[in-house]
Amino acid sequence: MIRAVALSAVLGCLAGTALAQSSYHYDYRSGNSYSVQRNSGGTHVYGNNLNTGSSWNVQQNHDGSYNGFDSSGNSFSGNHNTGSYMNSNGRGCIGTGYARTCW
Repeated sequence: MIRAVALSAVLGCLAGTALAQSSYHYDYRSGNSYSVQRNSGGTHVYGNNLNTGSSWNVQQNHDGSYNGFDSSGNSFSGNHNTGSYMNSNGRGCIGTGYARTCW
């Protein structure tokens, strides 16, 4: 879930910037690399860590919804507008700000 939240934060930052149709980013401190691709539905990010070999991906849609797979292979989905989040482990959250509740 932490990786999904981190990816959501990355997507939130990327959504506010003008991106080319496709771009590549590398963070030498963490070893994470990201391929960011715009599509008709929104933005797709595929990431991997060159140090650990792990990979993940997420599709952020224009309507605020997102879905993908974390580095452990768990699927997740959510919506930035409502604060909802659910993954295939049964972990989830609902709400925003101080009212956000997770299980």
